[in-house]
Amino acid sequence: MQTVSNVLEYFQIQKRGSTVRTEVIAGATTFATMAYILIIQPKYMGEAGMDAVGVLLATALVSGLITIVMGLVSNMPFALAPGMGSNAVLANSIVLAGIASWQVGLGMVFISGTVFLLLSIFGVRELIVKLIPKDIKIGISAGLGLFIIRTALVNAKLVAENFKGLGDFSQPSVALAGIGLIICLVLNYARFTVKGRTYKIRGAILLGIIITTVLGLIMGVVKFPESIFTKGALSSLGNVAFKADVLGALRPEYIAFMLAFFISDFFSTLGTALGLANKAGMMDENGNFPLIGKVFLVDSVGTITGAVMGLSVVTTYVESATGVEVGGRTGLASVVTGLLFIAAVFFAPLFLMIPTAATSPALILIGISMMNGLKSVDFDPLKWTPVAILMIGSLFGGTPKGIAIGLVTYCIVNIMYYTFTDERSKETLPSLFTIVLALLTCLQFFI
Repeated sequence: MQTVSNVLEYFQIQKRGSTVRTEVIAGATTFATMAYILIIQPKYMGEAGMDAVGVLLATALVSGLITIVMGLVSNMPFALAPGMGSNAVLANSIVLAGIASWQVGLGMVFISGTVFLLLSIFGVRELIVKLIPKDIKIGISAGLGLFIIRTALVNAKLVAENFKGLGDFSQPSVALAGIGLIICLVLNYARFTVKGRTYKIRGAILLGIIITTVLGLIMGVVKFPESIFTKGALSSLGNVAFKADVLGALRPEYIAFMLAFFISDFFSTLGTALGLANKAGMMDENGNFPLIGKVFLVDSVGTITGAVMGLSVVTTYVESATGVEVGGRTGLASVVTGLLFIAAVFFAPLFLMIPTAATSPALILIGISMMNGLKSVDFDPLKWTPVAILMIGSLFGGTPKGIAIGLVTYCIVNIMYYTFTDERSKETLPSLFTIVLALLTCLQFFI
């Protein structure tokens, strides 16, 4: 009992209106929606010439350990893993394009991660967040929600290529995704009244993922693995770990790639952290997230650790939103997610059988719920236009590019309003910092 009491006190579970059971379910739900990285990361890095089994083990270990650290340090239900995008850049744009070896590529990631860490230690990243306009920060959360929805629809093939109509539901996997969406809707919004009290299904999203996976087994879309144990000796890890060539990465022609890693990770983490914090009700009255400094710090350490162990940029995952949605409010959820990642080192096939058709419906509902923050946005055209354009940019270009487009729009709209109206107020003008930040974010379009 004393141990449980200590856990409750350390993670402030009761103070944040949660329970141990809720945090455990939240952590498991987040893991279920992130397990795909255990497939994708080895695929990308394997094509670049790395030991795929070693990459899988590194992915599980680093994701697990750094997610646990995130839970213990920041006390937030955020999970981390190698980011989608940076793995493609490392494998395709650097290694397969003949620019550099994967060892040098890892060196680039290490250097960019070191820059992240220094900026986090000196509070520069935290300062940047505080100086971003409040409505833009709210828009980041909504834009992230739209991006999650789009990604889920595309991955599950619920929409046709290039959004030319709905997907082909004669395909079993697409049909399973459609059924999974119905299951998630029913479980998530079902309410039962007993003796005058209304109840909802706890862990509805995780339950929906499990039921859809079982249904996939029945339909033949999902195959039960021949063995639930990971094949390949742990020695495979040695083929990818501690191979980063940092000195080899210190060449002028590699600066653009390191800058690309830096900008992508910075604004991806920024958007994810603010979006999740807003969803969890952890933002203050000015739209700031007081704990973001700790999140940035752990995120930076994750990137450096990942590079050392043979991974591309490690970042905070938007799939953490699924855990937040089911009630996760503390770092205990992250600890649970991390432990499941570590367990995946030994039981990877069991976790990898969860299909995209089971996780995508859950992500669609999460994306919808993340747009709730728009109710606090001022819909006056001057305030709303930059937010709307940020959301559109996020939908089609991803969170980092959406932030850039939104900030540029904010500067243009407010400067024009100040210049061509009689209602001139210095409060209307964007600060010099905001203008500089907007220009810096645009660098990602040219590298």
